[in-house]
Amino acid sequence: MENVPDTLVQPIARPEELQPLLEAIHSTPEVYIDTEADSLHHYFEKVCLFQFTVGTNGSYATFLVDPLAKFDLKPLIDAMRDKLLVFHGADYDLKLLRDGYEFTPREIFDTMLAARLAGHSGLGLDALVQKYIGKELDHGAQKADWSQRPLPARLLKYAVEDTAHLPEITGKLRGELNALGRSEWHRQQCAQLVKLTAAPRERSEDDLWRIKGSFDLDRQSLAILRELWKWRDQEARDWDRPSFMVCNNDKLLKWTFWALDHGPDNLGAIPDIPPRWRRKRYDNLCAAFQRAWNVPPEEHPEKPARGKRPPFDPKFSPRLNRIKEIRNEKAKALALDPSILAANWMLEAIASRAPKTIDELNETERWLPWQTELMGKEFVAALAAT
Repeated sequence: MENVPDTLVQPIARPEELQPLLEAIHSTPEVYIDTEADSLHHYFEKVCLFQFTVGTNGSYATFLVDPLAKFDLKPLIDAMRDKLLVFHGADYDLKLLRDGYEFTPREIFDTMLAARLAGHSGLGLDALVQKYIGKELDHGAQKADWSQRPLPARLLKYAVEDTAHLPEITGKLRGELNALGRSEWHRQQCAQLVKLTAAPRERSEDDLWRIKGSFDLDRQSLAILRELWKWRDQEARDWDRPSFMVCNNDKLLKWTFWALDHGPDNLGAIPDIPPRWRRKRYDNLCAAFQRAWNVPPEEHPEKPARGKRPPFDPKFSPRLNRIKEIRNEKAKALALDPSILAANWMLEAIASRAPKTIDELNETERWLPWQTELMGKEFVAALAAT
């Protein structure tokens, strides 16, 4: 079955063009969807394109929708509310829909999760298209700037193929999961993914500027790093480009150490300034150094507290090793990667808490009923005997 249109699909950019897609969505319980965003090219991340494949009984049509055309997409979002949405790798798409449209689907089917639970080694959409359809996808558009208008023909074709093959792939994976008795595993994983992505992740500014490599800095150094991070963030906002395009984290740390070596009155020429920079950016950076040196000592950031280590438990390692053996044996019998059955951090949490009952085991973060059914009794028995 081939769902890729012969002619180039043009994005819907006016409200009156939306009606055929709305009618197609209303007529089916299942919608195949993908999004393209511009996080690699802009500071303010946004959805730049929606892709939909919709149909029944082997007859499908693919639609592209241009949200940058700034027409009302509420009818489209509302049309999806009671549908099962099929994604390949839903995490990022769900985040974009939540942040941009305050939308959380009722139910999803994630083909990447399905492939993982079915034991596939190749989990990317290209690998599944190659396996089930015998076609190679274009890999070169993954990092393209989807905010450009008009979108070139190559990107439009790429966008169409992101969903056009999903009906056939979904049917194949459903059959495999049913045959393996893992459909309920997949349903629970998908429901958990929807729940985890429904609430925005709250992060304080203090968490943002404490970049990798800053943990052991003293308070004066942290004050400098904080001002440099704020400078970079503002430059990226004003330019509407990702922060790494201004400079990377390694350079922020390098400039922090350089400033400490030179002191507030002898900065001189800041090293490693890209030649393409505007003079204003350099001046803003100099001002950031000056602000950092003017921060009173009592306002310097506190060094982060080291996590308190739990009391030594001599039984922790034996417990962890035993339940890990159980998991690994199950995974080998099922021809699955052990991490699919339970991530190592889950096993560590279980070994630390040493639940005495199934109910206590079920309180483990992100632990699902199918995992209890598969390993619960053996875990509890092993923990009690260790």
